[in-house]
Amino acid sequence: MTIETNHAKWRAENGVIDMHTHLGVDYLEEALEYMDQNGITKLVDITPNTDDRFDDLMGAIEPYPDRFGAFGGFDFDGFGESGWIDRELERMERYVDAGAVGFKIHKALGMEYRDADGELIPVDDERLSPLFDKAEALDTVIAFHIADPKSFFEPLDEVDEQWVEQGWWWGDRDQYPYQWWALIRQLERVIERHPGTTFLGVHFGCAAEEVGYVADVMRENPNYIIDVSARLPWFGAQRADMVRDIFLEFQDRILFGTDLAVREPIMLGVPQGFEPTDEDVETFYDAHWQYFETDDVDIDHPTPWVGDWTVDAIDLPRDVLEKFYVTNAERYLGL
Repeated sequence: MTIETNHAKWRAENGVIDMHTHLGVDYLEEALEYMDQNGITKLVDITPNTDDRFDDLMGAIEPYPDRFGAFGGFDFDGFGESGWIDRELERMERYVDAGAVGFKIHKALGMEYRDADGELIPVDDERLSPLFDKAEALDTVIAFHIADPKSFFEPLDEVDEQWVEQGWWWGDRDQYPYQWWALIRQLERVIERHPGTTFLGVHFGCAAEEVGYVADVMRENPNYIIDVSARLPWFGAQRADMVRDIFLEFQDRILFGTDLAVREPIMLGVPQGFEPTDEDVETFYDAHWQYFETDDVDIDHPTPWVGDWTVDAIDLPRDVLEKFYVTNAERYLGL
């Protein structure tokens, strides 16, 4: 049974948009079951799909126009070559016409993507600027996933062994010369350079351990919005009163998302190492409701397999929850 909070009845009647998910084209029926079981009215796939993967997903969700949405992506092959930018600008027009609600740039930017000369592409490479100008003209969102939790960039003898085993260690300075703060600051420069473009910093602005910094960037850049997907363990570990104040201050610019992946295997925010049941999915969503809707202390966060610390809930008012759960996604993503 879904956790009972003061807002549970209202949430059940009005529903929630989970705007940060990943959907397998063959698993939409399963996705609909999870949605109906947990009071989710719409899921948005934020995978940066291109070409056939984008076309296949848009075709699969077409029969469910009120239940699903999708982002598109960019193809960085040939970056820097003549014709690359024209190809990607044309892609943007085509994908928006097809119904894309935004465009996602993967964390490989700044860490793996290289240009035609073999040089690592920084997040703030000026050659990307036409994409951001085009997004402004099309009135669509550019979502960035830059870096990962700070701990993934620690020296090898300090990083959690599970991240190394899963290939999520980025602390090799030779292989990944742009380290955590460098990547985050590069993203900040992009946001500042394009004040007319709406940028979405996924995973709590890609800096969930530095909530004060994220708030400062949002204060200075009204074009910057964030989602909370898969980072509640990290921002939830900060002082609850500070986090709550940030949600109140930016109540019009923070969106609800979880990073749920409905595919094979199902992923509850981050890979969990077991096959989730329907009850596990319900527990996953319940942990979000408890954090955002109560003032409970020392509660489990949604993904305890990333760390067994507890968090203190932030008890958001109903009018803020309505924006956070529904209307901000409708506004920024055209839902």
